[in-house]
Amino acid sequence: MGENMMYAVIDIGSNTIRLVIYSMENSSPCPMLNKKYSAGLAGYVNENNEIGEEGVAVLFEVLADIEKILKYIRPNEVYPFGTAALRNSANGEKIVQMVKEKCGFTIQILSGKEEAVFDYCGALEGGLGDSGLLVDVGGGSTELTFFVDQEIKKATSIPLGSLNLYKKWVGDLLPSHDEARCIKKEIKGFLKEIDLDAEALIAQPIYSVGGTARAALKLMRERHRIGNTNTYTYEQLKEVLQYQEESKRELLKSILRTSPDRVHTIIPGLLVFQTIAKFFGSKSFVTIGYGVREGYLMHKLEQEGNPHEQPV
Repeated sequence: MGENMMYAVIDIGSNTIRLVIYSMENSSPCPMLNKKYSAGLAGYVNENNEIGEEGVAVLFEVLADIEKILKYIRPNEVYPFGTAALRNSANGEKIVQMVKEKCGFTIQILSGKEEAVFDYCGALEGGLGDSGLLVDVGGGSTELTFFVDQEIKKATSIPLGSLNLYKKWVGDLLPSHDEARCIKKEIKGFLKEIDLDAEALIAQPIYSVGGTARAALKLMRERHRIGNTNTYTYEQLKEVLQYQEESKRELLKSILRTSPDRVHTIIPGLLVFQTIAKFFGSKSFVTIGYGVREGYLMHKLEQEGNPHEQPV
């Protein structure tokens, strides 16, 4: 594969839309440009379970900006995909058709299971262990991939993420104790429904990928002064979430310093991580920089006859 090949991946999520430009180095994706748009598409879902006109307008505004960037960069291929926002909305396929007609982008809507598998394939590029549980908390869904000896045992998705949980349960910027309890109870209900073999229950540690995972790590570094490590413990996460009314202001300051665009969604996202860790008995978290975008890119390149060595 030529060293000068460049590929664009457009990740249309519930909370953010990202454009990432990759070059391929030693058959691995190397991000050269990463542009994030805080679109919050899941926040525009109406009572008919459709992304409303305002949300569609935001999507087209973002895609128009991406088009301008791509005209200058001219990647070899552009691979757009959508996750929970488009997957769960009643007009998702209609929006995909509108985008194709207006922008020329062909968006593939990933199923929850596909998203979980691509998370795993991408995380392999970023230093995943042999066995464990991989978790991606998105804006509108959470993907869980259980793997043993580098083999996926179960890949699944639950329709709860940081943005739709915030929208459903939280009345202020940060959840109250009662709101947090409701969020955890709802998450636990879905976890109980996951059909698992006992051998797949190797959840030490939890490997975390995605925007919520990266924001969580920044917040942990800020709150616990843990330096540049990419790991933190369940107890450290629990401590951050045990804020009282008087410490809420300090926590908000920390969030605004580390991830201001996630000020309303980061705590619901952390509650998802906490509930999963407690449910499966995990004591620590390892944050991995690569995830669904890299996994999807490798999948597309393999489909199109550009194989790379995949240790799955």
